[in-house]
Amino acid sequence: MKEIALPKQYLSVIEKAPGTERQYLGQPDMVLLDDDQTLLTVYPAGHGAGPVILKVSPDAGETWEERTDTPASWQGSLETPTLFKLNENKLILICGRPNWKGNQSGGWQTSLSLDNGETWSEFKTHHINFSDGSKNYTSVAMASLIALKDGRWLGVYHDEHFVNYKTYLSFDENENEQWSEPEPYLQTYRNIEEAYQICEVGLFRSPDNKSIVALGRSQSHRHPSVLFFSHDEGKSWTEPTDVHPGLQGERHKAIYDPVTKRLVVTFREITLNSDSPEDWLAGDWLAWVGTYEDLVQKQPGAFRIRLAEDWTNTPKSGDTGYAGIVVQKDGTFIMNTYGHWDKEFSESWQGGVLTDLCYIIQAKFKLEEIENV
Repeated sequence: MKEIALPKQYLSVIEKAPGTERQYLGQPDMVLLDDDQTLLTVYPAGHGAGPVILKVSPDAGETWEERTDTPASWQGSLETPTLFKLNENKLILICGRPNWKGNQSGGWQTSLSLDNGETWSEFKTHHINFSDGSKNYTSVAMASLIALKDGRWLGVYHDEHFVNYKTYLSFDENENEQWSEPEPYLQTYRNIEEAYQICEVGLFRSPDNKSIVALGRSQSHRHPSVLFFSHDEGKSWTEPTDVHPGLQGERHKAIYDPVTKRLVVTFREITLNSDSPEDWLAGDWLAWVGTYEDLVQKQPGAFRIRLAEDWTNTPKSGDTGYAGIVVQKDGTFIMNTYGHWDKEFSESWQGGVLTDLCYIIQAKFKLEEIENV
């Protein structure tokens, strides 16, 4: 399969802060507003948990400015923030509450903006417990939040046992959120879900809008990433099957190119070793480019882009790949992620990976600009 290294001129730094309390900056997400220019990105000051930082770009990523008037409750975020545009003016930021770092409270937290990110509500917590009283610890909530044809949104997350849950979001006449009781949605395939340790499921639509497509991470690192579908708006799902090796990785996020109609999927590279399962490795920040038919038929696709090389100083490497991804109407892709991009710094750092220099970079390009590099 053809692979292209993204030329350096298409990369830029959003925030890099060596020697400060922000030396390690974590997993970002990003949205593009309807003006096709304004970007908002959020990420934690820390790995997974930490104060949520909000930056805004009025010029499609050419310049960025930090917002300092964010809600006080954002300072206590317990997990990776995810950011979604719900309609013309409404945005939602969501943070899970996993069973880690001393957290004793489940559920997930949300912050709403009804004015395109100008102002935000304080965090509100939802479904701390299940209806039976057990604790609802949530990981990467919501890994995806996708619009349904009935006007609701479908959100997905997982727990520490790799049970994947779905919940439906709607709003009442006063713009109050209504989240349905979370329910497992892969129980029919629990043997696969548990063995593969399926998690962080990325959802997107088929080109004809008839199906919801899911790409899932396999945390076992003994199995490939998975692909499955819903043909009834999330009520039921097909059996998860292995993806083509070219899509092997974690935290997949997919979007269509408005010019060529091809699918672009960003993820963290994971390589497996079937002869020696313990020898798996995490790699760099990648993007896969191909048609929807390539994805479904498990074909290699057109090419992959090695967006940036990560220098995480651990035996398994690859602390990167949770990415924001948007595309402008003219086919300009704008993506951002976190990672250990300074080779010299990371290779000499003695303080451990979670305090190493880890910072936020951006990739901005059109497929036509790099396809024949």
